[in-house]
This record gives sequence, structure tokens and C-alpha cells, in this order.
Amino acid sequence: MAWKSKSTSDSTVDTHKCLLVGHHGWGKTTQALNMQRAFGPGLIISGEGGLRSVMTEEIDYVDFTTWDGEHDPESGTYSFRGICRDMASPEFSKAGYKWLMIDSLTELADQLMSHVSEVHKDNKNGFEKWGDYSRMMLGAVKWVRDLPFHVVVTALAKEEDDDNGQTHYWPMLQGRGVMKQLPGIFDHVFCGIRVTDGDRDKPHVTRYIVTDEVRGWHGKARDPRHRLKAVERTGDITELFRSMSMSDEEFKKRSKIQPTRTEDE
Repeated sequence: MAWKSKSTSDSTVDTHKCLLVGHHGWGKTTQALNMQRAFGPGLIISGEGGLRSVMTEEIDYVDFTTWDGEHDPESGTYSFRGICRDMASPEFSKAGYKWLMIDSLTELADQLMSHVSEVHKDNKNGFEKWGDYSRMMLGAVKWVRDLPFHVVVTALAKEEDDDNGQTHYWPMLQGRGVMKQLPGIFDHVFCGIRVTDGDRDKPHVTRYIVTDEVRGWHGKARDPRHRLKAVERTGDITELFRSMSMSDEEFKKRSKIQPTRTEDE
């Protein structure tokens, strides 16, 4: 059998698959602007019903209103499953997109729950509904993750207190099992937090990205060169992507020019 191996250092391997979790107002949708400036044209799959935060630039988007309902691109009506079928077409592969964003997974999960609830409305076995929900959600996210370009998926943060009174922050999804299992699908789980200083008249907001297990936030980064801090002072995920993708020589040059980032800054 003829076959050809690939190299783990090949550029095709260096695509980032990221789940971005944060509260309202951190700037999750705004990352589409950063992605386009850093990588070129991309596509937003939106379930949020509003993209005002990115209206300053032209970025392609489609908005879904159901999980697997009516899908008629001619009339501007899209379902998520229909969008996925369209993305599997040769025409889509020729579009030249470099990245894809789903905004947001929280809304997508709600649409899926509405779908499976309708399918199982006469089913007295509630376990089957939740089983379908889990299987379909994880399968869909894995399919999107494996597309051959950068993938960013946003989700609202949900607070959950454990038995010891510790607050944990998870992606806001229906179903505790899916909520805690889904982050493992991604290379990176970045958690956006904001800190407000100053007085009421002149507040100063600083944005951070948590990339590790910190104070109840469950971040992670597939960072083989160990370049990222547990907490990075930035509101731009592409800065972290660049840091991880740089050659050693490029990273050393940049470190000499820029001040060292610390978790206490």
C-alpha cells in the first residue's frame, strides 16, 4: 500500500482550535476583527442576532435560527445543519476562508435542545432526549473543529459553586455532562475576564485571558513551547496564537523588544 507520512512541524498542523469563554461584554464577538486582521478573510456563523461590535469591517457571516429546520439561502433563512452541509461542498472550499467563528455555542445548544425536545415530545424516556442532545452537540463541534483552518467558538460563562464553596466557571450549555466534556475537544480554552479600576467617573477596564486553571476558570492551552502565562494581559486571542506559532528565533527577537508580561501586571 502506497502512503506518505506527514511532518508534525508542517504548516498545515499549525491551525488553532479555540473555545473562548467569558461573560457578556468581554469582547468575544470582537475577536472576529482580530482574526481577520491577523489571518485574512473568515466566516462568522452567528446565532446571536446582532453583530454590531464588528460592523466597522466587512466580514462574511451567516446567521442560523434553528438547528435543523428550514434552510433556504436564497431567502436568507439558515439552519445550523444546513450551513454545515453547505460547508462540505466544493464551492465552500474555494471561498478562501482562513478562519471560522461560531458565535455562540450557548445559542447553538439552546437551538439543539429545542430540536431534540420536539423530536422526543411524546417519548417518556427522558434519557434518550439527553443522549441525543449530547451525541449531536459533541459530534457537531468535533466536525467544525476538524475543518482545515483556524476555528474559534465562543460561549457565555456560567458560574457553578462546588461543595466547598469554590466558584467554577464553565461554558454556559444545557446539560452538565456536555458542559464539562466539551472543553476537552479543543486545543485551547481561553477565558476572558475584565477588571475595572478607578472611580465611577473615570473607570479603567483591563482585559485578561486565562489560559490555565486559575481561580475557578478552567482554561488550557496546547502550547508545546510553554510560552503563555497562566493569565495574559490582553484582549486579543490572536496575540496568543502568534506567540505559540512563532519560531524560537522570532520569539526571542520579540521578547527583547517587548517588556516581559507577568501575571501580576
